[in-house]
Amino acid sequence: MPPWTETADWLKTDSGAFLAAGRMPLGTTPWTDQETRARLVAMARWILLAIIGAYGLFAGGILSVSAYRVFLTQAQLAFLAGAVASVAAYSLVLQQGWFGVRGFRYSDHAQILLDLFFITVLIHFSGGPSSWFWPAYLIATMEAAFLLPRPREVWAVGAIGGAMHGLMLAGHYLRLLPPVAMPFTSADLGANPLYLCLIWSWAAILNAAVAFITARLMGVIRWEHRALKAREAQLQQFVDTANDLIVCLTPEGRFLYANPLWVRTLGYGLEDLETTTFFDLIDLDHRARLLKEFGRAMKEARGTTIEADVLARSGTRISVEGNLAPTLKDGRPGMVWCICRDVTARRQAEEQLFRMAHFDGLTGLPNRASLLEKLNGAQEAARRSGRSLAVLFVDLDRFKLINDTLGHAVGDELLRQAAQRMKTAIRESDTVSRIGGDEFIVTLNDVQDPKEASALAGRLLRPLARPFHIGGQEIFVTASVGISLFPEDGEGGEALVKKADSAMYHAKSRGRNNYQFYHPGMDQDAERRLVLSTGLRHALEAGEFRVLYQPKVEVDTGRMTAIEALVRWEHPDLGLLPPSEFIPLAEETGLILPIGEWVLREACSQGARWQAQGLRPMRIGVNLSGYQLQQAGMAATVRRILEETELDPQWLELEITETVVMQNPALAVAVLDEVKALGIHVSIDDFGTGYSSLAQLKRFSVSTLKIDKSFIRDLEHNPTDAAIATAIIAMGACLNLQVVAEGVETEGQLAFLRERQCHGAQGFLFGHAVPAEAIASVLEQEDRESQIVMVT
Repeated sequence: MPPWTETADWLKTDSGAFLAAGRMPLGTTPWTDQETRARLVAMARWILLAIIGAYGLFAGGILSVSAYRVFLTQAQLAFLAGAVASVAAYSLVLQQGWFGVRGFRYSDHAQILLDLFFITVLIHFSGGPSSWFWPAYLIATMEAAFLLPRPREVWAVGAIGGAMHGLMLAGHYLRLLPPVAMPFTSADLGANPLYLCLIWSWAAILNAAVAFITARLMGVIRWEHRALKAREAQLQQFVDTANDLIVCLTPEGRFLYANPLWVRTLGYGLEDLETTTFFDLIDLDHRARLLKEFGRAMKEARGTTIEADVLARSGTRISVEGNLAPTLKDGRPGMVWCICRDVTARRQAEEQLFRMAHFDGLTGLPNRASLLEKLNGAQEAARRSGRSLAVLFVDLDRFKLINDTLGHAVGDELLRQAAQRMKTAIRESDTVSRIGGDEFIVTLNDVQDPKEASALAGRLLRPLARPFHIGGQEIFVTASVGISLFPEDGEGGEALVKKADSAMYHAKSRGRNNYQFYHPGMDQDAERRLVLSTGLRHALEAGEFRVLYQPKVEVDTGRMTAIEALVRWEHPDLGLLPPSEFIPLAEETGLILPIGEWVLREACSQGARWQAQGLRPMRIGVNLSGYQLQQAGMAATVRRILEETELDPQWLELEITETVVMQNPALAVAVLDEVKALGIHVSIDDFGTGYSSLAQLKRFSVSTLKIDKSFIRDLEHNPTDAAIATAIIAMGACLNLQVVAEGVETEGQLAFLRERQCHGAQGFLFGHAVPAEAIASVLEQEDRESQIVMVT
């Protein structure tokens, strides 16, 4: 049996359960007013019959042993018993509603008339004029006031009762009804008109008074009932149409009522709530707290607020907040009203605002604000544990180039994939944040030794160097990492990030794709970068750039075979600056394009001037930035410069780093094919650092491979570097490519290269970068020596 049927009676009279008075909770069907009254009258009639029967048995028993004996004849007893049985019969019929009697319009009138008739019969057989049962007419009149809605009908019943009593008395007076002898009274009373008139008048007046009074009282009661029903209907309509979720619960949490909005929102039908408790619908994360609040509200008999997630039938979570209000019965909570509102949309908006304020929209990583907040907390934890904290500033190399050439969609996807790779490379206790652009911060907690930060930096660089597959393209990118430590490098999130940023720029100046720890000297470097960034915009117009030339020699003979043009910046305050100090800034600001074009034009013009002086033609190598390589119309720009300077294309060599080529191999192949078609030589610079494969290398139209100096520097002592250099030389020979080793500084290195049959070399062993006049002198000297050799 559902819990609401067990509590229906007290719910109807409880002032807090106004809904249940107008409608049984959760779909149970209430009686109509007519049915309720008919049942109550039938119940009262049964009680009255029981009382009369009990009294009759009692009186009969007393009289049977008295001197009076039983005064009714057998026929009279039989008739009286039949009358009682008739009353019981029609009471049962009316109570059970058999044969559709309850649907008969005048059923209430009929049962009252029957009651009056059988009351008259009872009075007749209990002594007639001397009967003690004439007040039963008053009961029938009150019954009429209870059943019949209109006062005049009640008054009519009172009049009919008086008339029946009068007719019965008249029947006795006229001897139409057989007299029934009663003990204690005179048999002549029925023949005394004065007595009959007085007894009838008294009974009629009392019956009329009762009819008037009870009709008035029932009228007031009905009016108050209608007013209560109207208020309840209004409240019912309010609750049913309210924008709040409203339920009524037992102290055990079972449902007594749920408004339509609750049912619609959660998707549970009325039948589902019969076997479900309120707590079953609460999300597990909030259930224990809500049970505690509910129990406290029951114990203290006072309201409380709630805030929880409710599970809908579909499985979605509905966030609600509101109040629990217990209703007291006999001083104890009898039921609980829960009135709450759906705040799911607001919570989602709050969560979205929180994520927007604390997380990066592209990668989903914590943003700068969240990073600084966590950094401050991590510093406190490190201070308590006595351990260190490392901040790694990760910047993707040449990311702007990818964005500008392949589009922002590709760049965004690259950032997402890079973020995912970094997340998989770190420990669970560490955090990756994106603070803008291609800049990421990795917070390494609980560091015992700086070597842990070094190891993490290595774990970050390796996966980032692997190719990214985006939109059918294979893209290569590297990263530069700067590391600052707490407390060694200071305190405060902003300070640690700034120092890691300085270290990151130092890593870029060291050739990118490496990591550097912060040291105080880098602060001066940061100020220096600011000065350089400001002055770089005016340097080209002011003619502050210079081109120096470094020879490339043949390993076997030591004879100069080519020249590399190297740009320098003659800063008015800082002196002559190498390209590592300003080329990264030029790439960031976009000034690399006009600077690169100026260097190319200057080198081609110088080559043409040397040939015009009668010097031996010498191929001049010019470094090509990744921004220049991926600039639209780059090959056309090179052709125009060659035409303007009148330099034969065969004496120009464009040097492109392997890293730049591998960032977008497909585009590199197309551009290099165009350049090669002009008759220009192409070399891959810094070979061995860009993760290219033989399959990719054979696609490029290149003539020369330049072994990166990092493999030459220690090849005399490092077997790994020696093996890499040997493999590159052998690979070049197999692919019919010239191989030039960079950074040769010792005779031992030269001997190693000569033994492996490397074609060319370049480095301080053969000469530093010098002005064009010095190169002309070397060429003139070599030409004279060549002529002497030929003569001898």
